[in-house]
Amino acid sequence: MSLICDIFDVMLIDDTGEIFASTTLQSADINIKVNSTDINAGRNNSLIAILHSGRQADIALAETSFKWDFLAKQLGQTVVTGVVEAWAFPKWYTAVDTTGIISITLDNPPISIDSGIKMYSVDGVAVTGTVVGAVVTFLTGVTGGALVEVRGYKYTSGATSSSIVIDNVSFPDGVKCILETLEIDEDESLLARIQYIFDEVLLSGNITVATKKEKDAVISNVELRAIKPRTSDVIGKVIRIPFA
Repeated sequence: MSLICDIFDVMLIDDTGEIFASTTLQSADINIKVNSTDINAGRNNSLIAILHSGRQADIALAETSFKWDFLAKQLGQTVVTGVVEAWAFPKWYTAVDTTGIISITLDNPPISIDSGIKMYSVDGVAVTGTVVGAVVTFLTGVTGGALVEVRGYKYTSGATSSSIVIDNVSFPDGVKCILETLEIDEDESLLARIQYIFDEVLLSGNITVATKKEKDAVISNVELRAIKPRTSDVIGKVIRIPFA
């Protein structure tokens, strides 16, 4: 007796030969279904025939790891490395009194005084200061040791940052998809590798990022559909490679 008891690993290969792979899937499903039409006729409208018109293969993956290259591929984009404008989120700073000069030092220098920086005291009163680089100096309204809430501002990230554009005109290109799992016997001895190979699949491009207050891995769902190649009626194949 043989069993399939383990999840697929997946590998996607685009037309340039770049490989996107994962061995950390939470679930991986292949749904192969036949397109058919029932023919009913005669008394009692009985089923007299079933006409088959093709086969469809859908693949659904749930990825545990956050994969930056996967995300770009789903969006039909490439990752661009370089400085970008980013936003600093709200944070409390403690004002320092240096020989009568009251100041705070931000984590990043704001792009400019017009970068959206807003500051408040613990009482919610707006305070203002002079910004030079990452240092904000207060003339009034803040004393040494006081807490100041900086509610956000724009800054320039480092050169090692990267970005992916989200637009309305770019969609994923076709890729080759290979899924592999293991066949074992009732004693859990390895019998063979089982691979499903689809020469041309399209990613749906649908992306959902669902976070929650409890710390847990965010699952990325990847949907693919096999399409018929121009020069063949074969949409894929399954192979079995016995272990020596």
